[in-house]
Amino acid sequence: MSLGGLEPYIIITGIIIILLIILLLFLKKPGKQDIPPEQYETYIEVPEESPQKSPSETTVSPPAAPAAIPWKPEAEEVPELVFVIDDVGNSIEQLKPFLKLPFSITFAIMPDRRYTAECAAMIKAAGKEYILHQPMEAVGGADPGKSAIYTGMDAEEIRKILQHNFAQLPQALGLNNHMGSAATSDPEVMDAVMEYLNENDLFFLDSLTISNTMGKTAAESRRVPYLKRNSMFLDNENDQKAIIDAINEGRKVAEKSGHAVMIGHVMTGELADVLLQLYPGFIEDGFSLKEISELFIEMNNPGSKED
Repeated sequence: MSLGGLEPYIIITGIIIILLIILLLFLKKPGKQDIPPEQYETYIEVPEESPQKSPSETTVSPPAAPAAIPWKPEAEEVPELVFVIDDVGNSIEQLKPFLKLPFSITFAIMPDRRYTAECAAMIKAAGKEYILHQPMEAVGGADPGKSAIYTGMDAEEIRKILQHNFAQLPQALGLNNHMGSAATSDPEVMDAVMEYLNENDLFFLDSLTISNTMGKTAAESRRVPYLKRNSMFLDNENDQKAIIDAINEGRKVAEKSGHAVMIGHVMTGELADVLLQLYPGFIEDGFSLKEISELFIEMNNPGSKED
């Protein structure tokens, strides 16, 4: 069938369609909508790269200023408790409960007793310290025990007694008096004692068995480190309530003056039990437990409090 006069129109229509297709292809730009969904993660637009600088042209940002150090108040002085256990050397069984106490404690060992040397060895094995518990004459004539110092002795006699007694306790750093209300109030006796202590770099802990003791005066004269018991004896009454009351008095002294030196006796079995029960409370309430030698070191540092 012949198209006749329609052929020019068909050709023109075809040309127009072809031109439209070309125009549409030319105007269309690629975009994310033209990327298959499974390829979306890899389709990113990369920003224009800035010109690369040489190392000398590289700008280094200054470091950030350090954060301000927060202000902290000065630490308050920690009250210190020192427990000294007297009359060691007569019994090993009496000593054992005190050796189990989980804190610093000092033992005062008497010379020439049946278990003097053995108790000293046990104390050191337990990691604790001891001092010489020096027998001295008491007012009223009570017997202080073997190797005691009496009024009326001259300096050489006193020296020999101290040499003999310290030889039994070679790791003792000082002494405290056993009884001694008469001897410690005698200026000549105390001067002789302090002379020996000074020559051997030993300290004196005054058990304060009499109010008019010459211990401090003699110690200062001979430049001997001196401390005193500044709280009541712990076991004047042998029951738990009285012991707890005495320890509480010591706590008050420590809070007021910085430290408390408290003396008890090894034969008081209740004392070891009470100390073990109260120990967690000492720590919770902010007390520090020290050996007497530690306190001597602190008290003899420049700027420390006077006793």
